[in-house]
Amino acid sequence: LYAYAGMLEGFVELNSAIAILEKEVERLYYNIKVPLEVAKLLRDDDLHRINILKYLEEAINIIDLRKPFSDGFYNSIEEANNYLEKEFYEKYCGTENVVEICIGHTHIDVAWLWTLAQTREKVVRSFATVLNLMNEYPEFIFMSSQPQLYKFLKEDHPELYEEIKKRIKEGRWEAEGSMWVEADTNLTSGESLVRQILFGKRFFKEEFGVENRILWLPDTFGYSAALPQILKKSGIDYFMTTKLSWNEYNRMPYDTFMWRGIDGTEILTHFVTTANFTRDADREWGTTYNGALNPSQVMGCWQRYRQKELNNCLLNTFGYGDGGGGPTREMLENAKRLSKGIPGCPKVRMGKAIEFFRQLEKNVKGNPKLPKLVGELYLECHRGTYTTMARNKKYNRKTEFLNLDCELFCTMDMVLNKGEYLQEDINKNWELILLNQFHDILPGSSIKEVYEDSKKQYEEVLGRGKSILNKVLTNLSSNIAIHEPSVVVFNQLGFERSDIVKFELPEGWNEVSVYDGEKCLPSQIVEGKKVIFFAEKVPSKGYKTFSLRNIKVEDTSSTLKVNRHEMENRFFYIKFDGNGNILSIYDKENEREVLKKGQKGNVLLAFEDKPRTYDAWDINIYYEDKMWEINEVESMEVVESGPVRGALRIRKRFLDSTIEQTIYVYDNIPRIDFDTKIDWKERQIMVKVAFPVDVHTDKATYDIQYGNIERPTHWNTSWDIAKFEVPAHKWADVSEGGYGVSLLNDCKYGYDIKDSVMRLTLLRSPTEPNPDADKEVHNFVYSLYPHKGDWREGKTVLMAYSFNCPMYAKVEKPHEGMLPKEFSLVSVDKENVIIEAVKKAEDSDEIILRLYEYQNKREKGKVNLCKTIEKVVECNLMEEEIEPVEFRSTTFSFEIMPYEIKTFKIKFSTS
Repeated sequence: LYAYAGMLEGFVELNSAIAILEKEVERLYYNIKVPLEVAKLLRDDDLHRINILKYLEEAINIIDLRKPFSDGFYNSIEEANNYLEKEFYEKYCGTENVVEICIGHTHIDVAWLWTLAQTREKVVRSFATVLNLMNEYPEFIFMSSQPQLYKFLKEDHPELYEEIKKRIKEGRWEAEGSMWVEADTNLTSGESLVRQILFGKRFFKEEFGVENRILWLPDTFGYSAALPQILKKSGIDYFMTTKLSWNEYNRMPYDTFMWRGIDGTEILTHFVTTANFTRDADREWGTTYNGALNPSQVMGCWQRYRQKELNNCLLNTFGYGDGGGGPTREMLENAKRLSKGIPGCPKVRMGKAIEFFRQLEKNVKGNPKLPKLVGELYLECHRGTYTTMARNKKYNRKTEFLNLDCELFCTMDMVLNKGEYLQEDINKNWELILLNQFHDILPGSSIKEVYEDSKKQYEEVLGRGKSILNKVLTNLSSNIAIHEPSVVVFNQLGFERSDIVKFELPEGWNEVSVYDGEKCLPSQIVEGKKVIFFAEKVPSKGYKTFSLRNIKVEDTSSTLKVNRHEMENRFFYIKFDGNGNILSIYDKENEREVLKKGQKGNVLLAFEDKPRTYDAWDINIYYEDKMWEINEVESMEVVESGPVRGALRIRKRFLDSTIEQTIYVYDNIPRIDFDTKIDWKERQIMVKVAFPVDVHTDKATYDIQYGNIERPTHWNTSWDIAKFEVPAHKWADVSEGGYGVSLLNDCKYGYDIKDSVMRLTLLRSPTEPNPDADKEVHNFVYSLYPHKGDWREGKTVLMAYSFNCPMYAKVEKPHEGMLPKEFSLVSVDKENVIIEAVKKAEDSDEIILRLYEYQNKREKGKVNLCKTIEKVVECNLMEEEIEPVEFRSTTFSFEIMPYEIKTFKIKFSTS
């Protein structure tokens, strides 16, 4: 006996008893109970209700209750059953033309109010229960997503796993859903979303021989506008969810529609509408993916469906979920009767998710009433999940980029040195990254113990990733022909780049000058033995070697000036008040003030953050009613003043917490960085930073996966008001004609921009379900980037990538080598096209190149490679070949549509 004490703390009493099950009596019980429940939900004057009750009364009158368990009693039970099954179920039922395809289901949160270790047990219990029920009910069909759960089962109970494989082969168990876990799609990067599907689909294909066609995300907290294209280019045709029924202000207008993403790709989408029947259909919006499969929820599913004129076939998922459990005998007994088509209630049919979607597609094909929804599917709820558990948000961002870097430089080492591509280690890292993107881990809505496990897993990823990088970068730099002490700078990004680089001072050296050819580059020593310099024109996805000399050449060209009251460089003149807030940012190049007149920038704001419900999940709009500026300054001091950068450190106190910011300005980078360290000890307080910028606009642009979207900065409608907190990735921007300001970050995801006041949410500290959420030391950086023109002309995308991805450096003594001093693995000739990923193909030694367009612009471009090409094939995101591409020597051309993702498989010539 496995006993479960519930999700709340407290004592639970477990009482048990043994009873004899009278099968024939049970049969009569369900034969009467199911139609009776239907009748109760119908109006008193409904003819179906009247007729159902007549049949039930007749059956009741057949039963001989004079002496229970006598021969007469049993004979009457059998007679009543025969009457109902022949006269009612066979003759009267079966006329309903509304069909609900019912799918046995158990939603198992990979972690939430339990740890991964408990989840592994939940999988065993839930799946074993399903297998037992399948033995008893041959019509029962079950569906479960998330390959991660199947992998747990394979490792822990291989004999149970083999039984499931048999049921899948029989067609009674559906392994569907496409992603490795049911992941968050607001915070997960584009490349991680691709890997969720790549790893998920490959597992189901290799283990069970099934090809996934549905993205199954019933409980995720909003859906990125990049998803439709990612899905279609991954061989996925359909999308299912139900979570948007939780909206706080506005009810979604449709349940079945074509969802159009930022690039114009459309995917057939259906919201499950399972819910209890109610006399007032509009009183409650909430629907569930954990249906009970009873008359109320079957009738409620049809009642809630908003497009009855479009389609009469619905999807109904039944079974206990979140903590697992799945369908019960009672649900399956209900289904037997509901499958007969009881008048007044939709007819139930056991089936698969893919059968439903194919039927739905057939029903709506060519129908002009099939609507389209364009852009993101924003959930008007759970807005706090963009910020809660900041540690995990930072781990996610850093490990996503780290693993892409490992793939790139392993590929480079393989191409140049015939080095080993460490695919097994890289894929181990991906699996842990993908696991932690589950929609209750990455959003921060799990218990404390989950994040103790998560921290260990992320540290494992970081350790393995850094080891991979160190190995391949050492192998690359040690094979470069170097004739004097040098630093090799590696650029992981897909464009030529000039940026700050940091490296350790060579042993025994007390000073250094860095040379690009014979040109001496400005450099300065920081943090004792570290050197920073401005590396110019490091090639795309490549490296460049800079010479080092044990002398110091004074630089007189720098314009940097820093003191406690002001900072100045060639780009900005910045003034501070006594509280460390910025009074003015004068843009010298564009000759204008960045901040609104009379207002201050970089103001740290604290808010009382007590949502009505779902503490870790929600931010409610009334949070703004209680606000405090964080102005208790303990110290302000200049900590750097050199030819490369200057820095002012401001230390503040707030209640029991301390906030230390080091503000950096650069001689060659038109950006203001705010390196922030917060020792946070508060509860239910949220911290934001605000920049009221002097830019006239009614919309802001936000970075999302493989592109960007615009959202209004006004609150004209209830739909606008609902977006008082929104997700974004590396940047957000407001621009007017000729000028704009971008707010960049290196690990934050929650923004709010209203009337040109740009705010980034830095911390929350909820207490439920984790009483210590965010009570720790946090380190992060955000940056203000004023620019000429809009974000396109200002090159915000390139700046945000550079801000998030510092270049790598390896110091080398003189040695022989076969590699050149400067090298580019791959580049593209169009600025509006980003090379996102370079990796070895999963199933061959060919190279996968993925790029995307980000300015909503059609383009013809050219890819330049480092070696002679033997073959180029365009493929989908699953690395499946589509069509060959013409090439010439080391280049090939392509045509790309607005916001399109392109993937190519490349084979280099061996001659």
